Amino acid sequence: MGGTSAAQGIPSRGPDYFRDAADLARVLGSAHAIRVRCNGNGDQYWRRYMSDMLAYEAPEQGDLRRSLVREFNDSYKRVSDTYPVCDTAAVAAESRYAEDGQAISTRLASHYFPKRERSSGGPQ
Repeated sequence: MGGTSAAQGIPSRGPDYFRDAADLARVLGSAHAIRVRCNGNGDQYWRRYMSDMLAYEAPEQGDLRRSLVREFNDSYKRVSDTYPVCDTAAVAAESRYAEDGQAISTRLASHYFPKRERSSGGPQ
């Protein structure tokens, strides 16, 4: 069912939304793996982004939250194995993940603020 939730004023979530949310969780897990590899376990920069995403997108226990957490954790493990040391390749990869995350975040934001709403008044 398309449209907007009358109770919350939030558009319905379709396949594109779920794809982007999963992609963002993967990117955050990947970037977190490199950040921890380079700066130690105390650096929770990307994990905080994931925590914020879960608070907004999947605050209740359920399939969406479990799926996003699984994507984050799986990508963390995979990238930890891919970059066993912090070197220039790892740092460059984290930068690419950050850029990818920004693009995905922009797509997700457009779910809540369609272009027609963003273009009416004020900077975009």
